[in-house]
Amino acid sequence: MFAITQFVALRASLQQRTYVSVKHMRPKKFKSILDQVPPRPRSGWQVFIREHLKDFSTPNGKINVAQATKELSTKWRAMSETEKQVYMDLYKKEATTHQEAYEKALSSASPQQLYEENLLRKRFKLKELPDPNVPKRPAMNGYMYYLKKKRTDPKFTELPLMEQSSIAAKEYRELPDSEKKVYMDIAKDALTKYHHDKAEYTARMTGKQ
Repeated sequence: MFAITQFVALRASLQQRTYVSVKHMRPKKFKSILDQVPPRPRSGWQVFIREHLKDFSTPNGKINVAQATKELSTKWRAMSETEKQVYMDLYKKEATTHQEAYEKALSSASPQQLYEENLLRKRFKLKELPDPNVPKRPAMNGYMYYLKKKRTDPKFTELPLMEQSSIAAKEYRELPDSEKKVYMDIAKDALTKYHHDKAEYTARMTGKQ
């Protein structure tokens, strides 16, 4: 059950992803678990440029990218939607292939592999990979726990979100300190649990249990 929960969490985080640059998939300082993931183009326009940039190669193999992009941009704007669709379809196909390979690479990696790669990514100032094994720091204070409780009331949740926040904030400010402490203690306990779980996770990954 725990493994299934981890996979679901990872899948959710991946589905929120939009774009991963080649720089982040192919670091120069170490081999990433994303090394075999094909790049994901940003758009049909990018695919069009990639496919035609070679047409501007000079005899010595060099390409004036600025000039080529300018001319290709003019050509792209003059194309019909039907002509552009060819590149849009190719973009969608490559994006799907990239996403599937990205998800497979991450879901196939062991907790230890993810931990060690993210250490390297921190060291070289690269974006860390989503790791469902790492305990998540609670981003909730006492007020947020009060708001969470308020939202268990169906009538309250019928209100617009901004109004919910405004009402809850006013009520929370006016709570007696003794009642407010209940929610502050919940937040404190959650943070304490996070620190405990994080220390346990780090000890497990570093073999210092």
